[in-house]
Amino acid sequence: MTDDSSSQLRRLVVRIDPSWPQDVAVGPGWFPLLARLDQRLAEIAPNYVVQQVKAKFGSLSFYATPSDDPYDYNEEFNKAIRAAEWESTEMCEDCGAQARTYVIRLWAWTLCERHAEERRSVESTEASGDSEMR
Repeated sequence: MTDDSSSQLRRLVVRIDPSWPQDVAVGPGWFPLLARLDQRLAEIAPNYVVQQVKAKFGSLSFYATPSDDPYDYNEEFNKAIRAAEWESTEMCEDCGAQARTYVIRLWAWTLCERHAEERRSVESTEASGDSEMR
């Protein structure tokens, strides 16, 4: 993470359960989304705990609980997470611009057109067979 990105995510990273890797495995285009999500979740559940943050099948996968109690359930908390995950499906993982899902070398990415072309050109030197998913 760069200094700028770490400042955006610092509050989120300290919430990661110590038994999980201290890693936010998403591209920098989603950092502002994660910062907004962290702010919203902290309003709902001030002591919330993160287990994992990653990109999966071209969208954000955010695993967290409202507290360290495994039986604690909060519908508003879960709705906020699902809304951010849904928002990520139209936001470039690299820059945050309007995006769509592409399958490049059997991997799903949510990218703007420019970053999709860059990813294709890098990947095409390794293998062919790019396709788009609508």
